[in-house]
Amino acid sequence: MFAIPWFVILVTVICCNGNYERERLLRQNLSKHYKPEMLPVLDSYHPLQVNVKLYVMALQGLEDKSQVLTVSVFWYFTWKDEIFGWDHYLEYKNISRLTVKASDVWVPEIYIVNDIKDMPIRSYGDNKEYVIVKSNGYMTWFPAKELQTSCSVDVTKYPFDTQACSIRMEAWYHDNKSFFLNTIGSGIEISEVHFVENGEWEILNLSSYPYQNTDYADNSSAYSCIGYTLILKRRYAYHLITIMFPFVILMAINLLVSVIPTECGEKLGFCMSQFLTMIVFLNLIAQNMPSSSLTISYLTFLISLQILISGVTILIVAISIYSQTRNIEDIPSCLVRIMFSPIRYFLQNDSKKCCIQAQDSRHEDFFTWLDINKKINCSLNISLFLNVVATVSIFVFVII
Repeated sequence: MFAIPWFVILVTVICCNGNYERERLLRQNLSKHYKPEMLPVLDSYHPLQVNVKLYVMALQGLEDKSQVLTVSVFWYFTWKDEIFGWDHYLEYKNISRLTVKASDVWVPEIYIVNDIKDMPIRSYGDNKEYVIVKSNGYMTWFPAKELQTSCSVDVTKYPFDTQACSIRMEAWYHDNKSFFLNTIGSGIEISEVHFVENGEWEILNLSSYPYQNTDYADNSSAYSCIGYTLILKRRYAYHLITIMFPFVILMAINLLVSVIPTECGEKLGFCMSQFLTMIVFLNLIAQNMPSSSLTISYLTFLISLQILISGVTILIVAISIYSQTRNIEDIPSCLVRIMFSPIRYFLQNDSKKCCIQAQDSRHEDFFTWLDINKKINCSLNISLFLNVVATVSIFVFVII
């Protein structure tokens, strides 16, 4: 191997030490008369223009129960600091940019007002945030944060629902006479390098909109704000397998009540099992739904409808079993005849019997327990059929 000449090493060390010393002097001179808490503008009549763009790195999820959106993001802030600058051609050669702590320079005081965990964007604890400074005074700041923002969830069409969640960013202590927030391009994008897909939610659209908030004290000042909107669509494949498919099977099994003979002693037990299964199924769905009366999912209504149908089925089967225990010659009481007379006339299809009853006025109101059993079972079949039609119609409406 060839030996490196000693004078090359000496020149390299001298140059490196020279650069380090110049940067140290530059930092010292810049921070000598600089106040990070003061707005870095020479003309206070013109607001400082702060340009900002939000990048989404990962979507952790949207909790339906707590109505909280969790997303990892970072911002790209840029502005011109009229105080923190130098001439890198003459006085400080080859030093065109510096990386300084965010606590050593002025950075905009901005809050995420709908964040339920930590509202300030700037981190004050461990002081690990840095700002890139160019010699012409342009600052670049990349704060990263895991946001947990409140999001009003509309579960009406669950699991085929689409949610719109917002992230509201507002200037807190300086009004728009001090500095103004401007969006860069669309204002919000997905970071292609860092983004991680979410298994439950898909991002359909991202948008931003600037707005202003007036001062709460005297309404004399306005504060610059930017709102971000995330349109999320639920991936419903998992919910179809675990929720919708079992629900359809349970509804289909409920139709078997019409084919099980009343003489079978297990018919009432079968109906009770269906009734309890629907209640348990409704409780499982309610565990994932927000406890809100503003929006209730159609699926909850459908399950409640199945519980109602199962309850009516149990009542009809119990009456049918009771009527089977009575003798054919037993005449129902007056109260029973009044209760079941609408069913009798509504479902009457025996014209011959009508003629016989018309000839004999004494037996005009006479019908046996066997007639009651036939009519209520016919009513049960009609109710189950209408239940299937109504359920399918609601399903089609929700999907469309």
